[in-house]
Amino acid sequence: MSQARLPVADRTGLSELEARCLRLYGAGWNRDEISKRARVSRRTVGATLTVAKEKLGARTLAHAAMLLSGLAPEFGLLRDIPL
Repeated sequence: MSQARLPVADRTGLSELEARCLRLYGAGWNRDEISKRARVSRRTVGATLTVAKEKLGARTLAHAAMLLSGLAPEFGLLRDIPL
């Protein structure tokens, strides 16, 4: 039996939720604000950010947000994912 997969937002392999949470985090939002915006628990936001960081091979969340923002313009990634 295969597991259901979340939609992939871009070529980095991030899901839409992972990309959205990381973009909001990079824009200075805290986990409480992100959880309200994304309509998920604060704990889910934390886990989602951690997975996104690991997928990007980043050392910290700030590093992951920087990597994602650096990738997006160069490759045209995440254009259709709203904050």
